[in-house]
Amino acid sequence: MASVSTDIKTGLVRIIFYDRNKNRKTIYLGRVSNRTAQAVRDRIEAFLNAQLCNIQPSRNDCEWLISSGFYEQFAKVGLAPQTDEPKTTEAPTLDEFLTQYQARRFSEVKPATRLVWSQVVENLLEIMPKGIRLDEITTGHAKEFHARLKAKGFRSSTIAKRIGFSRQFFNDAVDWEIIPKNPFAKVHAPKSSLKSNAFVSREVITRIMDKATIRWKVIIALSRFGGLRTPSETLSLKWSHIDWERDRMFVPEPKVEHQEGRGIRTCPLFPELRKILEDALEIYGGQSEYVVDADAYRAAAQKETGWQSANLRTQFLKLIAKAGLEPWPRLFHSMRASRQTELEESFPSHVVCSWIGNSVAIAKQSYLLTTEEHFSRAAGKSVADGGQSVETGANSQAINPTRAESETSNFSSNASATQGARNEKRKNRKTFKNTGVFQLLLSFGVEDNGLEPMTFCMPCKRSPN
Repeated sequence: MASVSTDIKTGLVRIIFYDRNKNRKTIYLGRVSNRTAQAVRDRIEAFLNAQLCNIQPSRNDCEWLISSGFYEQFAKVGLAPQTDEPKTTEAPTLDEFLTQYQARRFSEVKPATRLVWSQVVENLLEIMPKGIRLDEITTGHAKEFHARLKAKGFRSSTIAKRIGFSRQFFNDAVDWEIIPKNPFAKVHAPKSSLKSNAFVSREVITRIMDKATIRWKVIIALSRFGGLRTPSETLSLKWSHIDWERDRMFVPEPKVEHQEGRGIRTCPLFPELRKILEDALEIYGGQSEYVVDADAYRAAAQKETGWQSANLRTQFLKLIAKAGLEPWPRLFHSMRASRQTELEESFPSHVVCSWIGNSVAIAKQSYLLTTEEHFSRAAGKSVADGGQSVETGANSQAINPTRAESETSNFSSNASATQGARNEKRKNRKTFKNTGVFQLLLSFGVEDNGLEPMTFCMPCKRSPN
């Protein structure tokens, strides 16, 4: 049915056979041994017999064909089914992909996130080669992008965020199987260990409030004593969100309202905050449904850029200057962090985080601060000696010298009692040794170290346990 021969002109081994339609077919094997040629010929005859009998080839023959490297030749002569040619579609350029990504995800994210995305996209298109395709970007390009961001003088936290978003973009391309791997997977941009927030003392807040209107007193108090995100949560809070009888507030959370189970949280109506809100309610509570009677601020925040355009920072800087003070970094973030630091002194972390609206991990990483009061307390100084008190709610937690002396006295008494008990035990042991019972035990070979015999493998008289 099939025969092995050698082409005279090329010297290549070939197998000639006639298919079931009596058409002559040839499969070229190349320069192979006679044994290999004979083995291939046997397989060809097996496939021909299967076709003539209208049965499927044996599993053994099929497995051989798939692994042999001759599948394409068998398919050309009709001994195996033709495979579809793989569809080769050219990967989009970086610019095209990023445009598509933002369009697909536009409705899923907040305006602030879209703004950050646009900044990252601008950096990628500026630094990456012009017109580069997505599948041409390598880990080397990603590391160069990281280095160029550092050369631009960005802060480490900014660089870490932009590398993170770049990794997110390319992960999406991997999910759509546009590229096989993420070039940013090996690029690590650790955040700085320095916390960007600063502790804002109550004395500073008092001096600023002395220069502020009632409206601005409410804004400052909600941020510093309520721990609300400003401006989004501060400007969203309504009088209907305050439960005066139960001393609670139901705070709207525009930043995380798209997350499942989020959108509003409950926190206490702290005493120092309650007094300011009561004053504001008496003055203009009937004029506005919002706690902060400032429609202009909310109107500015309804634009594409969102709450970042409310212009509170500019007004707050003027108040700080009017009070004769220097501004601190991250004005509203620092006041929120200061409140969480205070509350952590009196309540468990998970409770405080539920009130503030963040996680324990984020609180430790960015919010909890070291204050001067911590140093004073660690040094054993009271408020009179220069230490500062940290007030939480209506209670002050200043170090109490009298209480400290009492605790020291109790400790000394307990130590004396413990030492007396030890002396009594030693006395009892001596008394026991002077009795006839001790002499009787010695006559049985019991040693001075107790009833347990000495371990033979140890150089001392103790049990290994």
